[in-house]
Amino acid sequence: MPTKKANSQAAWALLTEGVTAARLEAHRLQHMTNRATRLVNESSQKDHLYEMAGDIIVALPDRLNHLITDLDRTALALSRMGQDFLESRLSLSDKNLVDEAVSSAFGKSSPKESELASRVARRYLEKKHDAKG
Repeated sequence: MPTKKANSQAAWALLTEGVTAARLEAHRLQHMTNRATRLVNESSQKDHLYEMAGDIIVALPDRLNHLITDLDRTALALSRMGQDFLESRLSLSDKNLVDEAVSSAFGKSSPKESELASRVARRYLEKKHDAKG
């Protein structure tokens, strides 16, 4: 019989997969909506199209943006919830590999680099203070 932890991990993975698939589909819909809006606005029948379906033409992109924001928020929550689970499964070298890849890809220092820099600076200041006293 699976443990409670295994069940929650499976549920988390299933939710993450579903949200990721929904985000991908929402972005595809956004691309099609942007294309349709551009075609309507370039059409010689633009006024007629807005007369017939203006509420849809105007509201659809806005509603889609709300949907994408909701999905992005849910994906962020799931990624934070799953961080402990994923970190517990990886070796230290794998975690360092991920930290290095993420920091170089996004121009941010990894948490470990920031912690190390803080410790070095603190030791330097403590030694400097001790030398004066």
